[in-house]
Amino acid sequence: MSEFRQDIVSKHWVLFAPNRGGRPEDFSAGGSAAFGGKPATGKLPAHDKTCVFCSGNEEYNLEIASYPKGRDWQVRVIPNKFEALGHRGGREKSDFYIVREGMGDHEVIITRPHNILTGFLDDDLMNLNLKVYQDRMLELSNHPEVQYIHIFQNHGRDGGASLAHPHSQVAATPFVPEHLHDEVTGSFVYFMQNGACIYCEMILKELADKDRIILDQKDFLVFSPFASRVPYAMRIIPKTHQASFIDMTDEKRKSLAEVLKLALQKLYNKFDNPAYNYYIHTMPVSHSILTRYDYRSYHWHLEILPRLNVWGGFELGSDVYVNTVLPEVAADILRQP
Repeated sequence: MSEFRQDIVSKHWVLFAPNRGGRPEDFSAGGSAAFGGKPATGKLPAHDKTCVFCSGNEEYNLEIASYPKGRDWQVRVIPNKFEALGHRGGREKSDFYIVREGMGDHEVIITRPHNILTGFLDDDLMNLNLKVYQDRMLELSNHPEVQYIHIFQNHGRDGGASLAHPHSQVAATPFVPEHLHDEVTGSFVYFMQNGACIYCEMILKELADKDRIILDQKDFLVFSPFASRVPYAMRIIPKTHQASFIDMTDEKRKSLAEVLKLALQKLYNKFDNPAYNYYIHTMPVSHSILTRYDYRSYHWHLEILPRLNVWGGFELGSDVYVNTVLPEVAADILRQP
């Protein structure tokens, strides 16, 4: 059973999830497994009968949804067997420290090919993968205990992945994480002071400066954030104001599929298939009434963080991150074909 524990001084939450310790491991202690990258590289088979995510092994996992239904599914959603969040929470209170039940949902979204990385999926499958993200957000947002839905992908051992088969995860939490809450609150304060979305203003600034832009597409901008925490970080953001990822239209989702593929392919080609994490920051569900959660002031975006460095004592102890590559330099390198 999982439980959240709050640091009594900083008020930051930590999720204790003992069930996660039993996850299967696809990687040797020395490094990442040989992920298949581009199609037909030969590093991994298209289908692995020993892989619990591959077709033919559906009986080993309960199914939440599949697209399309039946044996020919291309994207499948299952509960995470080694869930960090579930419906059997831990303690609700403590005699001194603050705790709360680890209630929520933890799901896995699987694309069918065993050996094709997300950045090299065909256009239709990539678009379908993003549609499933939207569908799961919409479904879980109706759960009364859910305040925020976090969709992310871990790639490679250093990115926290435990299985080679490409997949994403959905974590629905009973509160809004501090980082996201701070982001939404900061956007709201800026809006109240300036009457504009700070992310819309950021887009205008990046288009004017140009030196941090990586891809400038019709519907989306990809740039290296001005205060990137890690080398070669990328932010994908819709050019028109939109607070929630759920509200993206079919047309815009197809554009995002193309842009996300291009961004991930750049990482693959420039750094020889590095570990990475990507995640979506979107408007909280929050069933509580908080005026700062204002659709006029927040703007959803997708962050890609390559895992090319290791955080040490300075970063961990001060919460100030050391980045050895200026975002302007990173963008210039990533812009190159």
